[in-house]
Amino acid sequence: MGELGQDMGNKHPSTAADVIGKYVADQVHVIQEREPQVRVDHPDSVHKMRVATRRLSSTLRTFQDVMDTQRTDPLREEIKWLGEMLGGPRDAEVLKDRLGESLEDLPPEAILGPVRERLTNELDARHAQAHAELLEALDSRRYRDLSDALHDLVDHPPFLPEANHAPRKTLAPLMKAATQRVTRRWDAAQCAPEMQRAALAHEARKKAKAARYAWEAVADVFPGGSDSAEAWEAVTEVLGTAQDSVVARERLTELAHVAEKSGEQTFTYGVLYARELTHQGDAHESADAAIVAAVKASQTATGR
Repeated sequence: MGELGQDMGNKHPSTAADVIGKYVADQVHVIQEREPQVRVDHPDSVHKMRVATRRLSSTLRTFQDVMDTQRTDPLREEIKWLGEMLGGPRDAEVLKDRLGESLEDLPPEAILGPVRERLTNELDARHAQAHAELLEALDSRRYRDLSDALHDLVDHPPFLPEANHAPRKTLAPLMKAATQRVTRRWDAAQCAPEMQRAALAHEARKKAKAARYAWEAVADVFPGGSDSAEAWEAVTEVLGTAQDSVVARERLTELAHVAEKSGEQTFTYGVLYARELTHQGDAHESADAAIVAAVKASQTATGR
């Protein structure tokens, strides 16, 4: 992709299309800028590019009422595919760091067997395989078509006439709807049976991320917009801790089975599993207050 979005970044945002268009162009630019670094597995490059795909896809979804969805819906599916390909190596990185830090916190007598070596070897192998698959994706025709589509997205923005009005009045209802999507999912999680709660909380986290990205996009439009973005970021962080715990427990169970088949002790995997359960419980307890604060910040910003 060539350089995109530079002129849009310098234009004073007088319409909703200006505001959202700049944010869209910024994310496309990050994807463009990070691709060479991702190819050589430069530190944090996969994370940055993956976050840009999430921000871009989420923006096209949150503000779809002022966009031509016949153009944006198919594009969102392709952006989602790219995000999933980036997720493989990134998830392995996060898990290795998380479990490595947990091991560091354990007393020596709680570490039985070659746990550290197995964690490192298994997750490094997982990362290498996922990165190889990512390179194949980046070399594919599908990615080249996506790159062309992202060019077109910035060069020919998909906005409807409704987006050419004053940003605050146009975007306020969409921001309110984004907040409501979080609270509905979170309320459902709170009322659900325990076995379903984690999955529903994860859905609430996805909606909270959408709210966070939306407030990042419109931060300069509403008084207190930056405060709202920060409040939703706090929500995504605490719910992210809970979801990371779910993923970590799944991997720990897999690793424990492999270790057992190799004749190794599995006690330490159980200790780490129990710690993850505690982390998840603590995160869910903190999430309610964080969501209440974020909703209040959003309502204050929009005046609703």
